[in-house]
Amino acid sequence: MISALDHLVEQYLGLESMEATESFLERCGARIDEQALPLLKERVSEEEAQIHLWETRGYVRLREKSEQLVSVLKSLIAMLESMKQDKEQDKR
Repeated sequence: MISALDHLVEQYLGLESMEATESFLERCGARIDEQALPLLKERVSEEEAQIHLWETRGYVRLREKSEQLVSVLKSLIAMLESMKQDKEQDKR
């Protein structure tokens, strides 16, 4: 599961802006884990809003990049939430 997580993180960071990447590094250090969930969810909302903006303005490539980013973010969030639940169940 960790290699799949690493792959999603790599995909995500390849699509993300430097500013957002710096925010994650400040919050989580060199590892993205469940601490990043609030930021990741915020980024999904921001990018979903951008998709509509790019579409109305006719910026096809920017819309496609935002769609890719949203897709990767949602997969990353799902995996981190699953890992968080597994961790909580292991504590019980």
